[in-house]
Amino acid sequence: MPALYRIRQFFWAARSWFGSEGDGDELAVRYLPPPAVELFRAMPRYDQQHALKVADTLEREGHTEHDLLAAALLHDAGKSATSGARLRLWHRVTVVLIHVSWPSLLERLAKDEPGSWRRPFHVQLHHAALGAEAARRAGCSETTVTLIRRHEESPAQAPDPLLAALQAADSQN
Repeated sequence: MPALYRIRQFFWAARSWFGSEGDGDELAVRYLPPPAVELFRAMPRYDQQHALKVADTLEREGHTEHDLLAAALLHDAGKSATSGARLRLWHRVTVVLIHVSWPSLLERLAKDEPGSWRRPFHVQLHHAALGAEAARRAGCSETTVTLIRRHEESPAQAPDPLLAALQAADSQN
């Protein structure tokens, strides 16, 4: 993802701290099975707000596919709600700076070691797979799980129109 997008996303996240708790429950209840609603609620408010913007963009574009909108709500759940290593603000800022200045460093920093300061970088790199597994355990459809798992793939690798729509909405928000 381009650095400008990540910087813009950071400022949107910071703005979300001033939102109300429970914003988005209506959409989550409409599109997610009850355990997945809890997964959505476990996400930090800024991740929830981002997910709601992605879902809103898809709805405004005329998408009504239940699985797509469920994937929009949970596509970043692996960053926080499932990993045991929540990505804190300093991790997110560090990731943006690394992507801008030294992209290969992130893979070198990332280690799947519980309790390690390096674990959140692993979570960032693998949040799509982590989130997909959490969505599967929470009762989401296989289509939703697949969309979440693949949402970080290069658009050239994503000939699926639902995946392309999710990626486009994600990149706009």
